[in-house]
Parts: sequence; C-alpha cells; structure tokens
Amino acid sequence: MKLLLTNADGTFDITTLTGKISWSGDYQQCVRTLEFTMLSSATDSRVPVVACQMGNAVVFYVDGELRFSGFVVRRQKGTGDSVITVTCYDRGIYLKKNKASYTFDGQTPEAITKKLCADFGIPVGALAITGVPVTRNFFGSGLYDIIQTAYTLAAETTGEKYYQVFRGESLCVAQKTVGTDTLVIEGGANLMDASTTESIENLINQVVIYDTDNNYVTAVQDSAAIESFGLLQSYLKQSSDDDKLKQAQKLIDDNGVSQKITIQNLGNIRCVTGGMVIVREPYTGVYGLFYIDSDIHTWKNGQYYNKLTVNFKNIMDEKEAGSVIKSSSGASGSSGSGSSSGSGGAADSKRVYTYTKITSESLAKYKAGS
Repeated sequence: MKLLLTNADGTFDITTLTGKISWSGDYQQCVRTLEFTMLSSATDSRVPVVACQMGNAVVFYVDGELRFSGFVVRRQKGTGDSVITVTCYDRGIYLKKNKASYTFDGQTPEAITKKLCADFGIPVGALAITGVPVTRNFFGSGLYDIIQTAYTLAAETTGEKYYQVFRGESLCVAQKTVGTDTLVIEGGANLMDASTTESIENLINQVVIYDTDNNYVTAVQDSAAIESFGLLQSYLKQSSDDDKLKQAQKLIDDNGVSQKITIQNLGNIRCVTGGMVIVREPYTGVYGLFYIDSDIHTWKNGQYYNKLTVNFKNIMDEKEAGSVIKSSSGASGSSGSGSSSGSGGAADSKRVYTYTKITSESLAKYKAGS
C-alpha cells in the first residue's frame, strides 16, 4: 500500500505519516472518496512537515495497482489534535460540478459521453456499448446527469444496468454483470458482521395510466401487494406513440418491498460498488448473490476491513435530466474544466516518522506495480 502526495516541492511517499485510510464509493455517485489522517506536530521535531494544500494531487496504490487518483478538497484540524484529516475526491467531481447545455439527436450514450469528455478535457476509458440512439435536449444539466440519463434511456432497450467510474484519470462506463471471480463472504471465515433492514416506505403496488387528455386508460397492479399492504398508487401519462405499460410495470418492480443488507468483512480490494459478492450467513438469513450498492475500505492499525451495503436487486442510478425534442439537430455545447484539494495525520511517542520524496524513476516503479 502506497499513498503519494504531489505538492509544489515534488511528489512524496507519505504512507508512514498516515494513520487511518478510508476509500469509498456509492452507486449513486461517480465520485470516489479517499480520506486519511496525517501526522502534524508543532513541537515534535521527529514529525516531518509535508505541505498539503488544497488541490494537491493524491494517488493511492494497493498491491502495486493504482486504486485512486484525485485531489485534496478538504482539510480539518483542531487546536488539540496531532493529526490533520484530509479528504480527497477523484475526477468524478468534474462530472458532478460542471454543467452545460447540449442537444443530441439520435446519438448513442457512448458517443454522448465521448463528446462531453472531449469538450471538458476528461480522458475516456472503456465505455459500455449500447448502440441505442438517444434524442434529448439538456439545458444547464450536470455532466454526470447527462451521461447517466443517456444510459438510463438505453437501458430501457438493452435491459442492462450501467454505472460510471473513474479508473485512474479516465472515465469508464461499465455494465453490471456477474464476474467469474465473485468473492464469497461467509460466517466463520471472512464475515465479521451482517444486518438486514426491510422496508415498504417506497412501495408502489398500482400504476394508473392516463392519455394526453387526462382520460383513464388502464392500470397495472401487484394484486398480492395490494392485499397485503393496501393500495399505494402512482400514475403515468402516455403520449400518442407510447402506451407506458412497460414503464408502469418497472415502477412496480423497482418499488416493492426493499431489503438493504449491511455487512462487514475482512478487507478485499475486489469489493467495490458495481461488483457482486456471495454472502452466506444463516443466522440473519443473508444468503445468496448480492450487488454492491456502496463500499467503504478501511486500513487502520495494521488491519484492513470492508463495510458494504448490498442488495438482492441489480439497480442503477436512473436519471431523467433534460427533455424530449422532436426536431433534428447536431450536438452542441460548451466546454470547461475543474479542480479540487485537502490534508491530515496521528502521533506516537517512540516512533520516528519518515517520508520519502519520490523520484521519477521510483514513481515509474510504483505505476508498474513493483
């Protein structure tokens, strides 16, 4: 594990100056967060002073593989503290913070993603291929919302689920699929704790459909859920070329009895949002294949563990930004860029703390995985 900080003086290995390191993500965010504590002392001469300013670049390697590349965005320190808490975001913050106006006529989500990234100087990695044309007008919408809306519309045709993630400096859009290396988490082995929460707070068991003149057309319902919980209804208005039956059924399917499961397990770098795990814990009845909705990886005091929120359902962050357009036009838009920053630490009365300034040769070795 290596944590490297680049400031005005160069690139430094600050791994031995850090205490707790936390790396986390959520399926509703394309921004992954890295938070760490870094030693800071005005009186202990053994503690080196490493400048950590807003916007400084931070990269994090685990087992020689780059897991995070981002910038310091927040620092926190109290008068009695011996550490600074530093929060960093990856380049997903550019997608969340930048807004623009575009019109797309018959372009695929992958083409839309490439257009936006080219305009805003964001490197592009692997993009899920849908081949589904999207026609949409976006006015003052966030880049993340534009891309996710395009893939949400495509998902209605493909039936797949998609999520955005930065791998290194490049934006990737991936399809949520079951992998061959899905981790098994089970009691008596790597499972530390598991809890379940069931809820009907967002339950919808009937959707009524109206036409453009507000006349009743039909209803789609889950009769068993109505009998169990009473009527909980939503509605849709259909256009002349869309009967809304498929969308109504999807509303019912996506808003049934929800079950959220939180598990803590011995750390494994494969447990990241968008992936899957197999959980076997008979006491709580948590047993089967689950999709990871959020993940927190924590390294502290020589220990590494995960906290995961998992779901029986394969869901995506569905967005509906912009509006439908009827006219034909090419893609147009504006360009821009962004940046971020932060810093942190903890003290020991006997240990001499060190840091290492990274040369271009040693940095190349880290990137090569050595």
